[in-house]
Amino acid sequence: MGLEPSRYQDPRTWKMTPAMLRARRPFFARNMAALVLLLGTTSAIYTYTYGFLHRDNDFVDVPIPPVDEGELEQLKQEYAAHLESKK
Repeated sequence: MGLEPSRYQDPRTWKMTPAMLRARRPFFARNMAALVLLLGTTSAIYTYTYGFLHRDNDFVDVPIPPVDEGELEQLKQEYAAHLESKK
């Protein structure tokens, strides 16, 4: 159940024959143009989506309450203790 050699491939090396290369030549430019079009469209959609999702203005209108110095110092100590416990 092996592969049967094709008329368009060299039976010893399995490379394309000159006839096959000639048959594929007219389609090369169109295939490359289609590839560029598909890759360009995909890249444009990806770039647009990435830029749209990474805008950080979701919470611009939410006011941040002020934190007094005592509470800030307590939070810093808790954070430092947390970092020490991870080591």
